[in-house]
Amino acid sequence: MTRQPMPLADLLAQVPHSAVIGKTGVTIQGVHCDSRRCEPGDLFAAINGFKQDGRTYAAEAVGRGARAVLAQGSPPAGWDHETPWIISPRDRDAFSAACAAVYGTRETPVQAVGVTGTNGKTTTAYLLRAIFQLAGRAGMLGTIEYDDGSGLVPAPRTTPEADEVHRWLSRLADGGISYGVMEVSSHSLALSRVRDVRFKAAAFTNLTRDHLDFHKTMDNYYLAKRNLFGLLSDDGTAVVNIDDPYGMRLAQELDARKLLRVGGGPPAHVYPKEAELDLEGIRCRLATPWGEVAVNSPLVGHFNLQNILVAAGTALAAGAPKSAVEAGIRGLKGVPGRLERVECGQPFSVFVDYAHTDDALKNLLATVRGIGTKRIITLFGCGGDRDRTKRPLMGAVVARQSDVIVLTSDNPRSERPEAIADDVEKGLRPELGPDKKYLRVLDRRLAMRRAFEEAREGDIVVLAGKGHERVQIRDGKETPFHDPTVAREELGELGWR
Repeated sequence: MTRQPMPLADLLAQVPHSAVIGKTGVTIQGVHCDSRRCEPGDLFAAINGFKQDGRTYAAEAVGRGARAVLAQGSPPAGWDHETPWIISPRDRDAFSAACAAVYGTRETPVQAVGVTGTNGKTTTAYLLRAIFQLAGRAGMLGTIEYDDGSGLVPAPRTTPEADEVHRWLSRLADGGISYGVMEVSSHSLALSRVRDVRFKAAAFTNLTRDHLDFHKTMDNYYLAKRNLFGLLSDDGTAVVNIDDPYGMRLAQELDARKLLRVGGGPPAHVYPKEAELDLEGIRCRLATPWGEVAVNSPLVGHFNLQNILVAAGTALAAGAPKSAVEAGIRGLKGVPGRLERVECGQPFSVFVDYAHTDDALKNLLATVRGIGTKRIITLFGCGGDRDRTKRPLMGAVVARQSDVIVLTSDNPRSERPEAIADDVEKGLRPELGPDKKYLRVLDRRLAMRRAFEEAREGDIVVLAGKGHERVQIRDGKETPFHDPTVAREELGELGWR
């Protein structure tokens, strides 16, 4: 995407830095933090990462045409001073500011809408996109896909780096797209990826134990999420689910003039009236400051009612008309990997869901139990190289709420699947009783087959943890693995087509 070149001296006036080595009489027309993507005229941000020093790749970036380098530290010995080297101890803040300046997003006409929380971000974002498509076109950055209004690409991470965020906003503006919906992860907030985005509305779904490998404590995790609400525009609105304890804390800490509370009833500003929930979906009326909103959604379960409350409140706060809210909610038939049904004519139900925390599993299995099934068979695992403290909690939840438990691998990454399973069993085994059956099958495909072989007519098999994901990661390698596809293959092998 071509931009008007910006003199480096003008750019530096908008970027926090402590020193510049070399001449500043060059112009910049793009920003990248991946040296492989640098083009002539770019600024290369040599970000200091957790495992690698970005300065290692500066020479490659310059070889591809980068006109300047931004880094936390000094250049390596022998650096060619003809290429200016910008030193900023706050390298991620400087990187974000440079992206906003170069891509012209400080005054973008696009209404940015952010959604944060442990669970529900993806479904809420999909609901918002469906609503905003009816209110002026919308793009989306999220866990499953990135949408710039002209095409979809699979998402490598929930919230991309600052350069991708601002290029995406710029493309939306160029395409005349009115709304940009973003899932905003705690990592992205802690790492300044959205620091220079100004949000018309920001939503909080909930907060439960996750990502403590990164944040260390729940309070740090909460504070990272709270950062989103400091990025609201002057006329922006915070939309908070006060049924969640951390949501209530957040509501008490925010400026009440910019706050819209959602929940099961007053004192929420947005809440359901006469709600009916069953396997066919959700039907209710929402009380809102803009008048009642009729909801008739094919989404299933109480947790999806909460997602609808957050999405409706956020859309209305961002200026969407009630008619678009009603039609958008009604029109969203489902989200990939979120309570996604797999149907091959088998006499039992199969659902795939991304639930990978104890709270998400609790909500998922409570929803499934509410359908009135005979038995619940739950297949799940825990990811490697991630928060180990949630593993026994997940095991306990699944054992309590399932009739047949199949423990398998998720994405082991660099850990031994056997060691991960041992951690899970610390919480799982104490919850087992004579009325429950437990299987430990660490090959995920074989585990699916065993789950289906256990199923009887009327049972529900839940395949939890990976949802929409297309690969399984083990020992540094990615192997194609898509739960809905593998489930269909295994059901076919057992005679159902």
